[in-house]
Amino acid sequence: MEILPEILYNFSVIQLIKKNAQVFSYLIGIDLAIVLLHLFLARNWTFFHLDHELNLPTFWQSGKLILFGSLYFLTSFTKRFGKELRSFILPLAIFTTFLGLDELLQIHENIYRIFEFLPWLHPSKIVDASMKLGYRSSLWILYYLPFIFLFVFWSGYWLRYFQDRIKSNFWIILVSSFSLLTILVMEVMSSTGTYSDNTYFIMVTIEESAEMLLGSTLVLVGLKVLDRAISQKTKNR
Repeated sequence: MEILPEILYNFSVIQLIKKNAQVFSYLIGIDLAIVLLHLFLARNWTFFHLDHELNLPTFWQSGKLILFGSLYFLTSFTKRFGKELRSFILPLAIFTTFLGLDELLQIHENIYRIFEFLPWLHPSKIVDASMKLGYRSSLWILYYLPFIFLFVFWSGYWLRYFQDRIKSNFWIILVSSFSLLTILVMEVMSSTGTYSDNTYFIMVTIEESAEMLLGSTLVLVGLKVLDRAISQKTKNR
């Protein structure tokens, strides 16, 4: 597993990492362009609609996350970085790649199909239990709760870590956490079916924009951590 990452570092990956601010600017620029296309064209062309699948926003968001998630995954196996860095990069790689695959393959929209084979977690039981508690929104959020809590605890730990060591990364993780909260709130509200078409369109725009911001900030924090590790490695030589 060590050969491939070292080959990567012999080419342009280090330059990509060191230009992390420029990469982030490009990502945010494209994110913004896609949101604008959605706002102006989505009502007539679903290819630009943020709430539809297998279209331009889907391919962009999933491609971005899978590409950088794969980069972080390969990086986690190189000897250039210590265990502390790997404990951050590897979970980030897994989470980022999963988000990309989830976006591309529509996993969360169809997650209930998996639990149809598990009587104790059958969708009908989950729906009945949630409705008794007053929850009448997206079913996938309930199935994803363990992963959501895991991300919250993980980001909380690294928030404290970066607050002491890398101030800029603290704010990036904070923005990504706020983006996740925005996604969940908008998803819960928009999927109740109680809002007008125009209000739903606005909610979807906010939710999907937050998703793209979350993806881009996760890319940025990974690149900045790798950049710092490379700089420290160079100084110690």
